[in-house]
Amino acid sequence: MASKARLGELLVQENIVNQDTINDALRIQVSGNKRLGSILLRMGALSGDQLASTLSQQLEIPLIDIDKEFSPNARKSLPRYLCNKYGALPLANKKNNILLVAMTDPSDQEAITDIEHYTGKIVEPCLARQTDISNAIPKKIPLSITDIFNPQANTRLTRYIATAAFALVIILGVASYNYIQTAHYGTVSHLKNSTIYEHHDLLVGFDKTGKISLLGHSAFSDGYYSASFNNIPTIMAFITSSKDDFSTEQTEWLEWVLKKESPSDFLKASLATN
Repeated sequence: MASKARLGELLVQENIVNQDTINDALRIQVSGNKRLGSILLRMGALSGDQLASTLSQQLEIPLIDIDKEFSPNARKSLPRYLCNKYGALPLANKKNNILLVAMTDPSDQEAITDIEHYTGKIVEPCLARQTDISNAIPKKIPLSITDIFNPQANTRLTRYIATAAFALVIILGVASYNYIQTAHYGTVSHLKNSTIYEHHDLLVGFDKTGKISLLGHSAFSDGYYSASFNNIPTIMAFITSSKDDFSTEQTEWLEWVLKKESPSDFLKASLATN
């Protein structure tokens, strides 16, 4: 019984690839574990459809129709990035833990082994054209988180989604930080001629002339404050003398405002009042 022709021999016989190119591919194959068909595809020596037709002849197996063979129960068997990496498409989960997989090269044992390790199933490979597999992957295999954040997922869509997700994390982080800052320190408004701090029912304003205004309601007194001060020491003296009127939160916030607006003056005033 005559042995089957090798892939390289068939490609030369069909005038798809010349012998010199086959020899170059064989020399590359010796130094690694890539399939000859995969090497020739990377070299641009033939198309995926040409490889599929030649393999069909060599292996004596027909090319399958993906649309006819595909079952929805296989949609989540493999992520897109692995489908693209191996030129493979899961078609159906069969009995006895068998996964029917369309492949551009059903003799690629390395790809079959990796798919079996990932799925935990026994792979039953069948042959399909590369263009049919490539067209079917985005239509039949849903995009997953694994695809988006996997370093091998290099499509424009996955890069865009990953970038958008990263930007969303930053936005949420900034929003959370701003919320925490506002809850703790209140709001700060920078106007043309003044800066206004507002929190805990109090408002402190600083204008460019150095005048300081205190408005609002202290926690333990009746009525509202509406007072003006010429500098940090005078308002510090007022806060110290009225400390029983303010809550702990109000006192700490007022001190934070004065220290933020003029750290050196605040230190001097603190030393004087103590």
